[in-house]
Formats: sequence, C-alpha cells, structure tokens
Amino acid sequence: MLLKAEKITKRYGGVVALDQVDFDMVTGEIHGLVGVNGCGKSTLMKIIAGAEHQTAGKIYIDDVERAPYSPAEAMQYGIGIIYQDLSLFPNLSVYENIYLSKVIASGKKTISPKEFKAGIEEIVKSLGIELDLTANLGELPIAKQQLVAIIRALFNKSRLIILDEPTTALTGSEIANLFKILNSLKAQGISFIFISHKLPELLQVCDRITVFKDGHLINTFDNHQPLQQSEIERAMLGKEITYKKYPSTAGQDVVLKVSNLSLKNNFKDISFSLKKGEVLGIAGQLGSGRTELAMALFGAEPAQSGSIEVAGHQVSCSSIGKAVENGIAYVPEDRLNLGLVIDQSIRRNATLCSLRRLNTFAGLLDLNAYKELAANLMVELKVKFGRISNKISSLSGGNQQKVVLAKWLAIKPRILILDSPTVGIDVGAKSAIYETVHAKAQEGMAFLFISDELPELLSNCDRILVMGHGRIKEELATAGLTEAQLQEAIVRGGA
Repeated sequence: MLLKAEKITKRYGGVVALDQVDFDMVTGEIHGLVGVNGCGKSTLMKIIAGAEHQTAGKIYIDDVERAPYSPAEAMQYGIGIIYQDLSLFPNLSVYENIYLSKVIASGKKTISPKEFKAGIEEIVKSLGIELDLTANLGELPIAKQQLVAIIRALFNKSRLIILDEPTTALTGSEIANLFKILNSLKAQGISFIFISHKLPELLQVCDRITVFKDGHLINTFDNHQPLQQSEIERAMLGKEITYKKYPSTAGQDVVLKVSNLSLKNNFKDISFSLKKGEVLGIAGQLGSGRTELAMALFGAEPAQSGSIEVAGHQVSCSSIGKAVENGIAYVPEDRLNLGLVIDQSIRRNATLCSLRRLNTFAGLLDLNAYKELAANLMVELKVKFGRISNKISSLSGGNQQKVVLAKWLAIKPRILILDSPTVGIDVGAKSAIYETVHAKAQEGMAFLFISDELPELLSNCDRILVMGHGRIKEELATAGLTEAQLQEAIVRGGA
C-alpha cells in the first residue's frame, strides 16, 4: 500500500472538517476526489501533503506509520501537491521553477544549476513534449505551466502527486493531452489524486472515485466497471443533477449596443446588442478573445476603436470607474486575484462597491446601513459562513464566488458580465448562482455569460455568440440547440 490514512479527524476550533476518514492509495492508480465545496476533501489532501496536521488518526506510507510531517518531509516520502494556482514563479525560467523547490528542501547554501540539467531534460524527453527550459515561465500558456508543475514533482521524485482542479483553465485538446501524460506516468508506477468538480473528466481518467460530504467519506467507487455519473451525483447530493432550461426574460429594449469594437492583438470589429433581462452567452476556445472583450467593456483594458452604447446613449468605458458609472459590472474568472481582497472580511468584500452609497451627508460611513447591507446580501445569495467579520479566505470557493457576485448586485448594475462564474465550485453553489442570475434577469438586469461549460450555456442563455480568433463567428439561438451542435460551432470558430 503506497498510502493509507486511518480514522483521520481534523478540527478547527469547534468545527469538524474531517470525521474518522479512511482513505488509501495504491501504486500506479489515478484516484478521483469529489464533493461539494467545504466537504473536507481539500483538508485531507493538505494533511497528506504535510501542509496541515490531523487532530487524530494515523497516516501510513509504504506500510510504515508516519508522525505528522512537514511539506519538506512529504517531498522526501515521495508526495507532491500541485495546487490550483500552481505555486510557480512567473518571473523565473522554466528550468529554475523545476529545480528550485528541491534546492530549498536540501538546505544547501550554494548550488550548481548545471547538475540538474540532464535530469530535467530526461524527464521532458520521457513525457514526449516540447518545452523550452530557458523560457520565462510567465510567457507560457497555462497548459504548459501545468506541465512544468508536474515535471517539478517528478524531478522531486514524487510517487504520489495530488492535482487540485488541474483542468480548470485548459481547452479540450489540452485536457486530452494532460490525460495522455497522466496515463503514461501511471503505467510507470506514478500515482495521482485527482480533485475535480467535473464528473465526466473523473469518469474518463480515474481508476477509483471517492465522494466526500460534510467531512465524511461517503463511498469509493471502482471505475473499472461501468460507472454512471448519476451514481456519483446521488452520493454527493442525494439526487441526480439535471440542467434545466431557464425561460427567457428578454425584453425589447436594447440596454447595450457594441459596434465595431477593436483592440489590437485581442479582438476586432465586435458588434452585438444585449436586451433588457436577457442572458447572452459567449463561447469560444481559449484565446478566442472572450475575456479580453469582457475586460474592454469593463474598462480594464479599453478598446482602441468602435463604440459602446448603454440604453441608447454612447458612453466611454476608458476606465473601470467610467464603466461602473455607465452601469456595467464584471465578475472575473480569477476571483482570488481580481474579485476579492483576500485579507479583508466577508462583510468588507461584500460591500466594497457600495461604500460611497453608504456615506452620510457628513461624508462618514453609515455603520448601521453598512452592516445591514452586508447581512442582507448574505441572506439573498445564501452564503454559508461562520461570522461575517471572518476573513473571506475562510469561505469555500463557491461561497467566495457568491460574495463576488453580491458586491456587484448591491449597486444594481444595468449589465453584469459573468466570466466563467462557476469555475472550481460545486454543483450546489452553481445552482444557487444560476437562480440568482435569472431572478435578477426577471427584474430587468442584462447579463453577458462567458463559459466553457456547454450545458451551462445552453441552460442559462437566450442566445450564444461564438468567438474565434478575436471575432464573432456565429450567433446561435439556444432553443433546440444541442451540446454537439454548439461544440461543432466552437471548433469551426477556432479553426
């Protein structure tokens, strides 16, 4: 047995994050972990990786009991973890990113980088990939950066590698390539723990799938026999998940009209309209210009030419401030770096965009109104939290995303741009966000909904714009549109 966790319990004060959990790994397997946010799976992985210590229970590695250990000791035991943010250094070269953690763990005061070169090149060659080791890491696409993180783990002689939501920012072809590499390494005896909310991917690549719920291990499924997604969904939630088609609430009034909008090397001649109460989807492969368009409309990276009209009046979105003044708000894909102030409280994050509106005539913050607004937003968005004064980092990913949404809903924008709003969150939180979007659409708010998840687009949107190479390639009505047809359109657009 490569690893065995026995009766693992983890408490944070009075909160039980893990309760008597048993978990094991064998050599050369890919073991999937799934569960709603806050279910305990990430806590267990941090304990296995040495980043947290269990309150009770035992961990055996190679059938030997190990006392609670540090991340450096975990590395010595052959355990590596690749977090969702990859924990790489964008200002260093690929080569430096690969060997640096090993050097730090060794405690050496002086090093000769040349001594690592042959070993790193051998790993790259064995994976059958092309990778410029001298390139600055920050210049590489996210798929290549992920491979760098895997190579780093292999260079550290990891026999068990934990992957936390590894496909979040990857395209379909990049995911297929990642799975090919994982299966190749599995055949060489490397084991992986694969954490994901994407059930079809777990079914595709994993040998076993373990479901967590409320700090308990619910069941471990053997995927060598035909396993249905519905079985996992029932274990997670007690029911199957279906994407219901939301009825259209689009009116006749055009609230946003974009004409010939262009930004060099990003997008060109973008024209479309958005009606009051409409949910308009934007689909396309990575690099199609979707996010760049959203950033331009929000004033973060203004367009160089073209025009934007809001409610029939031409407006300037030359800055974020001007976009917000014109009634345009934006929920970014990267909630941690762009959507939240991670060291601030839940209350402060939720009211961040409303502070000016909460001032008294004397220019002072109305504390009662401030607290009341935050409390009401938490109820409206159904955010699960301990104390509203706790740091936003104390929340699960799904509840963090609800707070990002709440802070913009508080100012009642005309147009809300949602850029991959459900990335990395569980199905329960997704459903809550969908319900909020359509409740606001019924009130007349209009949405631009960017997503890679095709069922999500088909379920929520009235129309879908397909982008490719910085242009709008097609406009599709979602009534009667199938997932296969939408996928074909996206592929055509990226060709």
